[in-house]
Amino acid sequence: MKKTIIISTMVVLLFGATATAQKRGNILAGGGLGYATEINNLSIFANGVYQITDEWEGSLGITYFLPKKENGGSDITWLGFDLDAHYVFSKQDNLDFYGLAGLHITRVSTEFNGVSFSDTNTGLNLGAGGRYQLTDNLYGIGEAKYVLADGGFFNLNVGVLFRF
Repeated sequence: MKKTIIISTMVVLLFGATATAQKRGNILAGGGLGYATEINNLSIFANGVYQITDEWEGSLGITYFLPKKENGGSDITWLGFDLDAHYVFSKQDNLDFYGLAGLHITRVSTEFNGVSFSDTNTGLNLGAGGRYQLTDNLYGIGEAKYVLADGGFFNLNVGVLFRF
């Protein structure tokens, strides 16, 4: 029940921000690839950013880590949700740099001898990122953040965002 409420709240916030931002053109959405150190695997992410002011942004993301076989031969899958605040501390020409902090939720699932196991961990994100404007509506992004949670990990992401 608690997980459903958290996920539902994140979805409502994203759609609310999208509806508001579309009137102002302050929403960026896209995705890309990532890598997490302790998980030691590649990931695919989708991300939405709402530009509240020139300095402050809100970000909502979902990350799917590719399944990985562990010692017992069963696949382990991770799914991460991030709700972050960005503070843009530098804007030069077409390049923005920002610090980020926020909430992270990871869902880990596996199956062993026909029995499914899953666990959810909640933690904090701390990191920094950069965004380079390639065209009027297309940005290249890079982010590095550490997830402070049970068995924390360092996450690197690169991708693209489109302005709507």
